[in-house]
Amino acid sequence: MKNRVLVAFSLLALSGCSTMSSNEAIPPLQAETAKMLGLSSSDEITVTNVSATKPDTLGSQMLSYRATTDKGRIFDCQSQMIPGILGQEPVVTVPKCTPVKVHN
Repeated sequence: MKNRVLVAFSLLALSGCSTMSSNEAIPPLQAETAKMLGLSSSDEITVTNVSATKPDTLGSQMLSYRATTDKGRIFDCQSQMIPGILGQEPVVTVPKCTPVKVHN
């Protein structure tokens, strides 16, 4: 009986958290970055070079990426991906972006 409860609890804990891959994170990152930059649509921005840190003990990951607007502005950005709990979708926090200085 004790083993069954332990197995059931373990399965419940493992099934409760949902995460997303770097590729799956691109649409929410694109939407959040467009909002943060004051763009009218996420179609005005391209997100590339998405990389994620190893998940911490709670499953949260830092995502780093480059955002380029249609007008050519380039930003290096970071956001945190927080895993969803019990069937909820993972959440991406509001990104922090710094302009990339390009000298011609």
